Formats: sequence, structure tokens, C-alpha cells
Amino acid sequence: MTDMDMDRSARVEQMRQKYRNGKGQDTEGQPPREQMDLRQLAFFPLAIFYMELVLRQWSAHYFFGLRLIYVLLFSFAVGMVCNLIVSLGPDHIRRKVHVATLIVITIIFLIQIGFYGIFRSYAGMAQLSVAQDAVTDFFMESLRTIGSAALPMLLTLLPLALFQALGLWKKRPIQSTNGLIRASVVMVALHVVAISSVLLNTYGLAPVSSLYREHFTLDRAVPTFGLITGLRLDVQYSLFGRPEIDVSELLYVTVTPTPAPTPTEPDDPYEEPEPIVFGYNVLDIDFEALLETETNQQVREMHEFFMNRRPTPQNEWTGRFEGYNLILFMGEAFHTLAIHPEITPTIYRMFNEGFQFTNFYTPDTGFSTTGGEFAMMTSLIPRHVNAFPNTARMYMPFAFGNMFQAEGVGTFAYHNWTYSFYRRDLSHPNMGYIWRALGNGLPITRMWPTSDLEMIEVSVDDFINLDRFHVYYVTVSGHLEYNFGGNAMAHRHQDAVAHLPYSLGPRAYLATHIELELALAYLIERLDEVGQLERTVFAIIPDHYPYGLSVAEMEELGGAPLLDPLIDVHHSAFILWSASMTEPIVVDTFGSFYDVLPTIANLFAFPFDSRLLMGVDLLSGADAFVPFASRSWVSQLGRFNSRTGQFTPHPHIDPELIPEDHPEQMMARFNLLEVFSVRILEHDYYRRVLGNQ
Repeated sequence: MTDMDMDRSARVEQMRQKYRNGKGQDTEGQPPREQMDLRQLAFFPLAIFYMELVLRQWSAHYFFGLRLIYVLLFSFAVGMVCNLIVSLGPDHIRRKVHVATLIVITIIFLIQIGFYGIFRSYAGMAQLSVAQDAVTDFFMESLRTIGSAALPMLLTLLPLALFQALGLWKKRPIQSTNGLIRASVVMVALHVVAISSVLLNTYGLAPVSSLYREHFTLDRAVPTFGLITGLRLDVQYSLFGRPEIDVSELLYVTVTPTPAPTPTEPDDPYEEPEPIVFGYNVLDIDFEALLETETNQQVREMHEFFMNRRPTPQNEWTGRFEGYNLILFMGEAFHTLAIHPEITPTIYRMFNEGFQFTNFYTPDTGFSTTGGEFAMMTSLIPRHVNAFPNTARMYMPFAFGNMFQAEGVGTFAYHNWTYSFYRRDLSHPNMGYIWRALGNGLPITRMWPTSDLEMIEVSVDDFINLDRFHVYYVTVSGHLEYNFGGNAMAHRHQDAVAHLPYSLGPRAYLATHIELELALAYLIERLDEVGQLERTVFAIIPDHYPYGLSVAEMEELGGAPLLDPLIDVHHSAFILWSASMTEPIVVDTFGSFYDVLPTIANLFAFPFDSRLLMGVDLLSGADAFVPFASRSWVSQLGRFNSRTGQFTPHPHIDPELIPEDHPEQMMARFNLLEVFSVRILEHDYYRRVLGNQ
């Protein structure tokens, strides 16, 4: 063999060696350029998916389903992102990043498990504003929640323990440039497949694609896309805003021009009484003039919508309580289940002797107590946990406090917990109230939860001797958890419920509401003593359903199974009672806390424009509509479950009489009400159209 042939053979062998090196094969005296450790490569995708499953089992009402595929796809895509991050940089830095990345992800899941245990929702960007108050004000409750959530929290820590035990932090998951490139391609491909499959899912009235974009809520997104993707979208939309629904085609679909008032026909034509002509609850707003000068397209659409929207009519109940006092309660976790003839006889009497709203709901808003309170007090749909405090800088003429103040009536608001929680110290004074709470002039004993009765006892003398007054109480005695060890109110009244044939949770729940019962009985007694009882209206509205009880416990206490837990847990009670009423009034209209403001405003004959509110007067005969943050809804003809995608007529409704496009019409109505609720706040709309009145 010539020297030239030997050189050629050496070069060929060198090329073969180089090729084998590139494939990750060992060569004598050289480490491989790439040796993929599947354990390391698969760890982050599997660990994230596993933690998603633990959270899903702990918090969601359902576990399996087609949407679990989205969680899997996004988990693996995020896992590949983590693999790329922890494969970069020198080893001494990379190893620290590797460990820190898993620790941060684990802490995120642990926080969400704990937060959900207290508030039955997930913590996103919006909740950061109340995070400090939540930690300090609910410290002991947080500790108890950690105790009850010990199992899911321990299970969440399992990947971190395996990561350490197997020493997976010591090596790079991806060790070569080619490997990084291939991993990047896989990561992008997973994200493209996941996002495309979501955006292409446009089927049904509440499609997955709309949840990913314009109808995003964190509470719905987490069970559908997973926590990490839900938080990513939450941050994105919090910083840059969500895509808005195009309402231009909807404006003329679900609204009808204002009809002229028609006289009521007399029952007996021979008597020929003077016909009663009912007008409408509207104010003098020249929308046409506003349209001529408005340049903002969003505001122009608002003018068009409200100008053409049908207002609610006045009726036989208009002004029934004109000149009366109003004592309004937002009852913490109050529910029909708390109305018991033996345990809460005063509440039972008020419910059965007043207006009986038999189809009343407190639908989920996505924001727990503050969402329900905002809905009740403004008749607008919230899309942010700070919706209420954001009203502090806005003109709110339809707030109860401001409407009573306009008549020269003294207005007071009280809360037996921290005065600044949910920044009520900002919102409530702007709603027309003198605001007093724990830490702000309300001298009550601090315990958990505090006493509704004590709140009444220390505040009643502020207003009871006035000629007229309006008082708003935000209660807390009915708060979870429902046990006799960590709940002071349940412990206080444990003996009173010991004989009831219920398990621990239902008995403790009823026990907490004995404190509200005693508060109402005491207030009624004091009003009667000074001759104000006959001239006072009581309204009690829940903030949300008692999510401290399981569905099984609610069914136990209610004595019957819930036909549709997603919706039926929110079927609740609205008490509206005055000692001056001579008989109960049954109202079977399907409504919710969005309808409280226009209903009470009409009874007190307050001037307001019903076109600018999202609810309706439940006594007017108008079609109310119950929207849920889950995109479910209840109309006068039936209900739509967004989880199943099914519309079901009410049992008393003949399906043949329901228009074929009714579900589509109601979803369009939902979209309009939601969009314009948001715009009213964004544009300080009431100031624009009513600021000079």
C-alpha cells in the first residue's frame, strides 16, 4: 500500500470517527458529543403534567374529559421550554438554574392549591392586589387550609424529591447544539399543535377558542389548558388586554326599539275606571346629540346600544316603598340552605312573609365575594377582581348610597372585618357611604370569623334615631371553614345544632348563620322600639354560594340531589321584606344579584335609567338573564351548561314554544352585557351621559 493510499485511508477513518461522534457514539479517548438521557429530557414535561393532574384533582369538579388533552399538550410544550433553559450556560450556573426552575414551578402549584382551598378560585395577576391582605387577614384560615390540603401538597412535592434522589440536576438534558435545535423544533411544534387545536375548536355556544381569547377567565382556563398556560395568558391579558368581541353585528340582533307605553285594560269594562299608564324607568338622555359629537368608536357603539335597548317598565310596585328606610345585607355565603324554621326562625319568617324570589341565583363571577358584591351594588358584570375599587374614581349615580344621599338621607356602611380588604375603603365612600369596619372606627372583638350580632350592636345607634336612613352591612359570620374547631361562630352555636341529623359540615354551616339570625332579630327589636320597623325594608342578598360545603353536603342539607351542580349550587335566596307587608308575594322570574339594584330602585321610586344597567326589575315582567363566569347562563326559557355544551328547557316550558335560535340569541345577549359592563367602567360612561344631571 502506497503512502498516498495510507493517507487516504486515514482520512476516511477520521471522517467515520467524526460521523460516529456526531451520532453520540463513543470513540477511544473522547467523550460523546451528545448522549441524550431520556430520564432528564422527559422529567420536566412529565413533572409539570403530573402537578397539573394533582391540582386538577384537588380543585376541579371534573377530572377526565377531552380537554385533558390540551393540558397534556401544553404541559409537554412548557416542559420542553424548561429543558432548553436548564441546558444553557456553564455547569456551575446551569445546575443552580436547574434546581431553581423546578422549585419555582413547585411553589407556584403549592400556592394555587392553598389559594383555591380558601377562595375556591385560582390566584392570577388580578389577585396580587389582595394577596397581602389575604395572607394577613386569613392567616389562621390559611394554616387550616394547608392542613386540609396536606395530601395534594405532599403529592406536588414528589417530583422535587425524585429530582433530588435521582440526581437529575447534575447533567444537562440536552448536551449539543444539534440537540438544542431539535428540542427547539419539538417545543415549537408542541406549542403550534396545542394552540392550533384550541383556536380551531370553534364549535358550540361557548367554544374553547373563545376561552383562550376574548372570554378568558383564569378559573375556566386552568382546568382546560393547565395552570402554567392559564397563568401565561393571565399575565399576557393583564398587561396588554384581551381581544374584544366585535359587537357591531350584535347591536341589532338582541335589542328592540323602545315601545310606547300602553294603558292597562280594566278588568270590568262596565266600570270604566281611569286607565293606568305605566311609563319606563329611563332618564332624559339625548343619545342622538351624543352620537353627533362622539368620535370614539367604542363609545359610539355604547350610545347606539343603550339608545335602542328596551328599558324595563314601571309597574304596580313602582314606589311601593317610597320614603322608607332600607337596610341592605350582603350575607357571607348566605343561601336557601340557611333558612330553617327552628334554627333561623327570623330569617325563615322574613323569607316566607316577604317577596319570595323562587328562581334567584348568585352565579359565579370568577372573583368570589368582591365579584358578587360588585354585581349586586352596580348591576354590572365584573371582569377583574379590582372592578369595585376601580369605581372609586368614577361617577356612580345608581349606587344605593348615592341615590339615598340625593334625597338627603343618611347613609352608612359597615363590615365586621378589615376595612381595607378588597379596597372597600376606596369604593364604598364613592358609593355614597360613611364607611366603618374593623380598624376604621368599628369597635368589635377580633376573632375568626367575627360576630354579625356585635357589628349590629355597636353600630345601630349611629342611625336608628334619624328620620330616614339607609344602611349597608357586609357580614362575615357565615364564612368557611365549616367546623367547630376553627370557626368561632360555629363553635359558639355548636349546641344549638347538635341534635340535627346532618354531618359536621352542614351542621357547622347552619351554626354560623345563627349569628346572622341573632343580628337580624336584635335589629328588628330595636327598630320596633323606636317606631321605625314598619317604615324599614330589609334586603338580604348572598355574595356567592357556600363553597365551603361540598356538593354532597349541600345535597344532604337540602334533602335532594342537584340536577346540574354547575348551575344548581348557585340557586339561592333573595330576601326582601318589610313588616308593613300584609302577605307574601311570589316572584318566579329567573333572576340574580344583577337584578337587585333595578328591582329595589323601582320599589323606592328612585330616578334611574334601566337601559344603563345589566339587570332588570324582577317585578316588571321583563325578561331577566342570569350570566355565569363559566359562560353558562339561565334564561326565562331554559339553561345552558357550558361544560356539556347543552341547552335544556325549564321543566315547565314546552320545548316546541322555544325559538330555534334562542340559545344563540341569549349568548349574543351575554356578550353584549359583558362588553358594555366593561366599557361603562373603562370610559366612565355615566359621567359622560349623566354628569350634568
